[in-house]
Amino acid sequence: MPAQVLISKLGLSLSAATRLQTLAPFLTPSVSLNLVLGGYHLMSGLLLGVVKYYQIHTSKTYTAHPYISTAHRAALMYGFASFQLAGVALVSSWTEFTNTAATIATQTFFVSAVMTYAIHGFLRDTTNQLKQPHKLGEKRALPPWMVQGFMISLVLAEVLGCGVLCAGMVKTIVDVFKTTTVSISM
Repeated sequence: MPAQVLISKLGLSLSAATRLQTLAPFLTPSVSLNLVLGGYHLMSGLLLGVVKYYQIHTSKTYTAHPYISTAHRAALMYGFASFQLAGVALVSSWTEFTNTAATIATQTFFVSAVMTYAIHGFLRDTTNQLKQPHKLGEKRALPPWMVQGFMISLVLAEVLGCGVLCAGMVKTIVDVFKTTTVSISM
């Protein structure tokens, strides 16, 4: 789409329209999803940092709940991991369907892990979500099979989703080296 159309239809500045026109072919669903969720994770991490500061400030022991601290750190790390996955998805050799499916699997559990940590931090119901009984608030407990099933699903989705994208990236790199003659001259 020409920059002039982007300027008139979307109200973008010339520099923004030029950037969008240049980047548009590379913003596939998997790349876009990883970038958008990377921003989501970073903002979640920053907002959880505010909650962490508030809890530290209002606590008699000057500490935040351990799961607020965990949610804060995890969200920030998942933000950077998401941006890395965007780059990996960008150069993956697999079909866009495969890249998007791997992204959805990975990001679903990135988001749900942070949400789980934050819920426990807000409820202040446990300092170890894997210790039985699996508390959810003061009066509820989750069945062990549910927590174990979630953890197994999380590990499989994150590791396999990321692994699929990384394998696609490695395949691309190998294919490039196979078709390109690299010469090193001194």
